[in-house]
Amino acid sequence: MFTSQISRRALVKAAACLALAATAFTSLPAHAETTLERAKKDGYIRVGFANEAPFGFATPDGKLTGEAPEVAKAVLAKMGIAQVDGVLTEFGSLIPGLKAGRFDIIAAGMFINPKRCAEINFSEPSYGIGQAMLVAKGNPKGVKDYSSIKDNPDLKLAVMAGAVEGDMRRTPALPKDKSFPCPTNPAWSRRSSLAVPMLPR
Repeated sequence: MFTSQISRRALVKAAACLALAATAFTSLPAHAETTLERAKKDGYIRVGFANEAPFGFATPDGKLTGEAPEVAKAVLAKMGIAQVDGVLTEFGSLIPGLKAGRFDIIAAGMFINPKRCAEINFSEPSYGIGQAMLVAKGNPKGVKDYSSIKDNPDLKLAVMAGAVEGDMRRTPALPKDKSFPCPTNPAWSRRSSLAVPMLPR
């Protein structure tokens, strides 16, 4: 069961958006071609995504879609870039992949936070969402918050690798041994009595 509370604070704090490389659409020395200039000339741009429905994913026939890619396509079309080429990667590799030049922009639900802002530029937020915990049907363990996990020796927190919730794993409120990282979009590990994807990441 997924619950969300959307508020102005959540919109600002938990904004999901397109991330742009620090140099993607900025001016470079006169002799260098910007990413935007190259994309307009070539007619396409490479878009990193983590295959997470509904945020950004590939359909069975390989079409890139989802909230973030569809917003990106609409914006890019207005900028004169008709085609997007999706580059699939793990969520935790989106920012490193962007910085390494594997793709030109990211289309994924992603929290805007100071650490990420120090590495890349973000677009305006395209939506906001609150946090939620995913538990077994009927919540048989009675999980209500992080203290429910901390106080129950049978529970552990599953956190997607690269997600901001990874930082929550290192807080005194939830010791590190009470959680473990999972790859992008796992079938939520059987090692855990609790799976907690908090969206966006």
